[in-house]
Amino acid sequence: MSEATAESSAAPESNLEKPKGTGGRVLDWWRSHCDPATADPGTRARLRRCDSPIDAATIPAAVTLARRLGAFADGVDDRRVATALNLARVLAQVREHAPGAPMRAAGWKSFAGDRKESEAGEDRPLLSEARFRRLLTTGPGEEQVVAFVRLVAILDGAVDVAALGADFLDWEHPWRGERVRKRWAEDYFAARTAGATSDPSPTTDSIPAEADA
Repeated sequence: MSEATAESSAAPESNLEKPKGTGGRVLDWWRSHCDPATADPGTRARLRRCDSPIDAATIPAAVTLARRLGAFADGVDDRRVATALNLARVLAQVREHAPGAPMRAAGWKSFAGDRKESEAGEDRPLLSEARFRRLLTTGPGEEQVVAFVRLVAILDGAVDVAALGADFLDWEHPWRGERVRKRWAEDYFAARTAGATSDPSPTTDSIPAEADA
């Protein structure tokens, strides 16, 4: 299915959430190329079988994502290309766009405090604390792909595509990566009170200026 055909078969724009910046571009791409309800299942299946960014580079849809994220702009580090191609592999595992911070969905339902997971009952996180700590120390490349694919699986394939995509791209950035990890920790442990839910959106300011060129 061509990009134009896939996009024309998607739901009307007026019915869709429209995150800005990096997240918006990622979500638009996923709806065109990986959404099980609207996209070509063959492309999604090929991306799911990829074992490396080199494999993904042979799939036009993955290259399209990298282009939309500015990975081929002059002066951009080659690692940005690999990261964008790896993101396509991760997003091919998502079966449903479920708006909301991924770690709020995977973590504690209310502030953990001193409670143990075994005592949490319905508040118990889907992602164990041990696995969460390992996730925060995940390195780049294939290690990152595996960790994010595992997170998508824990969430049963339902995840906020825009938020996950923006955070994946920022993961190894010198300072934005630290900000992502801090926000994930706050979300995982439900650290904020019900009245303090305003936080900087990960979908609006992640992409560097040069990538918008």
